[in-house]
Amino acid sequence: MQNLIKTKTRLAYIQFIFSTFFSKGEIIDETEHFQNYFYKLSIPSIEKDQEIIVDFNKNFLTKLSFSYFEFIKKNNIADLIDPFVKFDRKYKNWSFINKSIILAIFSEIEISKKEKIKILINDYFNISKSLISKKELGMINAITDKYINENKII
Repeated sequence: MQNLIKTKTRLAYIQFIFSTFFSKGEIIDETEHFQNYFYKLSIPSIEKDQEIIVDFNKNFLTKLSFSYFEFIKKNNIADLIDPFVKFDRKYKNWSFINKSIILAIFSEIEISKKEKIKILINDYFNISKSLISKKELGMINAITDKYINENKII
C-alpha cells in the first residue's frame, strides 16, 4: 500500500474513533456506516472553489477498526494511560480528538510489527500537527514514549 493512502487511512481512522464516542452501535455497523458515508465524499477545501475527496483504504481501515474495538474491550483506557500522566489533566478530562489520536496509536501498535512502529508513530504525529496544538502533541508524544518503553514494545 502506498504511504500516502496509508496516511489518509490513518487520518480516517482517527476520525472513525472520534465518531465512536457519539455512537453506541456494533463494530461492523459502525465501520460500515463510517465507510459508506465518508469514502469518496467530496468536501469543501480551504482553497476557494475547490473540493477534496475523502480517500482511504477500506480494508486497512476495517483492520484498524477491529483492532480498536479489541483494544478498548481488553483495556480500561484511563487505567492504562493515567499512570503515564504527570500533571493534573487525566485521561477522562482530555478532548475527544486527543483521546482519538492516542487510541489510534496504541491500538495500531497492538497489530503492528516492531520494525514498523516508529514509522506509524511518526505518521500519526505528522497527521496530528494539523489537528491539535504543539503542547497537546507533546503530551501525546511523551505518553506514547512512556507506553512503548514500559511495555518494551520496541
